[in-house]
Amino acid sequence: MDAAAAGTGEPNESGHEQGFEQHPEAAAFENPFKRRLILLEDLDSSDRLLRKVLPLHELCSGTPTSPWWDYGASISVGSILVGAGIHPPLSMTVLEQHGMTVLLGYGGEQRVHQASRHWSCPSDGCLILSGEAYSSETTLQSALAFQLSSERLLHTATTMAGLSLKPSHWTQELQHSHGWRLSGDPVAVPLQTLLRQELSKADQLLEYSHALVDSVQLDDQIYRLIAALVLPDLRLETPFDRLTQKDQQGRDAFDELIDYIKINLPQPLNLTMLESQSHYSRRALQYAFRERLGCTATQWIRNQRLDLARRHLQNPGPGDTVAGIATLCGYRSLSLFSVDFQHRFHVKPSQLLREARASQPPTSS
Repeated sequence: MDAAAAGTGEPNESGHEQGFEQHPEAAAFENPFKRRLILLEDLDSSDRLLRKVLPLHELCSGTPTSPWWDYGASISVGSILVGAGIHPPLSMTVLEQHGMTVLLGYGGEQRVHQASRHWSCPSDGCLILSGEAYSSETTLQSALAFQLSSERLLHTATTMAGLSLKPSHWTQELQHSHGWRLSGDPVAVPLQTLLRQELSKADQLLEYSHALVDSVQLDDQIYRLIAALVLPDLRLETPFDRLTQKDQQGRDAFDELIDYIKINLPQPLNLTMLESQSHYSRRALQYAFRERLGCTATQWIRNQRLDLARRHLQNPGPGDTVAGIATLCGYRSLSLFSVDFQHRFHVKPSQLLREARASQPPTSS
């Protein structure tokens, strides 16, 4: 079976158990997505599958004289693509990347070399690696691997802390790698346990639909747990320090600008108007949105309008129409609204409105 088939994350209904019978050493390992793993019988298939998840440079068998076998799958958990596998000893090198890599062990051991540091990810281990290139060697192992956006991780952490500005040292924290074991840091232990539970939930929900995994936002919960693991500030027993920091920071002109935009979403908004309202220069505006919200001002405003439109479409009033809701949310072109809405939510606004009306209780005459 080729890597394209292996990457679907669907269980192998025919011959799956027979595959594990061929390799009882693999059958003995646990993995939250074990029933979705598919037998790969050549190194190239494993290489192609792993490249979907990691910027792989090279993959080599740890026992080159033995026939290759591997059980793998790639599974979408919302915005996160998870690579799951039970495989024989191997070695690999991973290129430098923009983001962080999470490795979770379920059996065996993976030894990672990054810059001048050396890490071990055993069966109860969790490694969170910075974007630097690294190499690794494994024993017979069961593990998960996935990548996270550093920008989204910082935004999630800032929201969790109730801050308007992310502390400067958080960015530096994300540039370092971290490792934990379930028998180690007493604060990190329950966080890692919850992380494993969220991934097990994803496997259970996939039995029903991929849409259900998206709608319950397991990926957001994963980001929150990783943020709490990587940033000790979020693990404080009391919010006093965070509240003090927030009070010291206070609200600035950018916060006031955000409030202005939210109130005036139905009105035309452009960079010239925002310059006038905030007294930011155009360049400073662009930098502020990139730095604090991870996108341009135009992108953020569009997403706010689309989120507002979705709330109206899901809870329509008696006379609401798609065109009326589009206008209410600041769109002057119905066709542009429909295109933007479908691109963001993968459903037509008219279809969402029909389904919302159908689910509403009938009105009495």
